[in-house]
Amino acid sequence: MRPDVLNPLFAEVEALNGVGPANAKALARLGLTRAIDLAYHLPTGTIDRVRTRSVSHSLVGRTVVVELIPFDLRAGAGRAPLRIYASDADGNTVTLTFFNNPGWAKKQLPLGEPKLVVGKLDAWGDELQIVHPEVLPPAARPTCRCVSRSTA
Repeated sequence: MRPDVLNPLFAEVEALNGVGPANAKALARLGLTRAIDLAYHLPTGTIDRVRTRSVSHSLVGRTVVVELIPFDLRAGAGRAPLRIYASDADGNTVTLTFFNNPGWAKKQLPLGEPKLVVGKLDAWGDELQIVHPEVLPPAARPTCRCVSRSTA
């Protein structure tokens, strides 16, 4: 028989503050049904986001946070991707590529307005690009340098 002080650890996750039916269902898919299960469910990796003033080929393959100003967009015919060309603080050009929903991308990245862009920097030929970046208003600041992501 366990001591009464340990009983809250074996309570259902719904008993925790902030865990409602929807969250409990998602946690159950991961096999996390009790509070103690959450204590032993550790992150498996991190995402390192590098805040930079300007992009360069030395940052290729890393997730960057950079303020960009879109200056041109090119929509291809048919199923071709939408490409938005943007410049950083040093005048380097970065191509922001979107394969689906070009209307959303045009609305999020109006020409001439600075935006904070987060995404993996890749090189396509001599061109630097970010495919499907996350777009934030320029006043937004990432809350931390590293974010843990857990998978079951």
